[in-house]
Amino acid sequence: MNDQEIANRILDLTLEITRLSIYEWRYLDLFTWQWWLLVTVFIIPWIIFIKMVDKKQLPATLLLGSWVLIISESFDHIGYELGMWTYLVEIFPLFPRFEEVNFSALPVTYMLIYQNYKDWKRYTLAIAIAAGIFTWICEPILIWLNLYIPLKWNPTYGFPIYIAIGLVTKWGVQKVESLAGTKE
Repeated sequence: MNDQEIANRILDLTLEITRLSIYEWRYLDLFTWQWWLLVTVFIIPWIIFIKMVDKKQLPATLLLGSWVLIISESFDHIGYELGMWTYLVEIFPLFPRFEEVNFSALPVTYMLIYQNYKDWKRYTLAIAIAAGIFTWICEPILIWLNLYIPLKWNPTYGFPIYIAIGLVTKWGVQKVESLAGTKE
């Protein structure tokens, strides 16, 4: 096969996967109790964030949340594409998978921790507790509900990743604030 034939084959397969994803979503996911649960998991954290956010800290907090979203979505996409895990229900068929966690629950959790625990010691402890909750409570519940299926992945591997995301994003925000001269 030449380059053009390979590109055409990839496009054909991609379109077929998209058609199957839309079919699956429309006939198997949409308006099921699992779908409503995921919609709730997507919306509730943002309602909590709006009520709890310190508007004085909003730019730095949103920067941190944006980085958490980008990092978690990137890791999730890579793991999904490599067949390390899969998701059986999704809110939207054409969006990245598990957007309710990557676009809502994770960034909001990290942002609220960031705004409430400024010193590194307390922040790191809060991040470690959140990582433990995500790893040993939330993920097993998602597995039990048949929403998340680890294939070549042990969910315990996520614990240090959750911590690293929190530490790297806080460090990055502090560097940006330092460069901008806005650090508290």
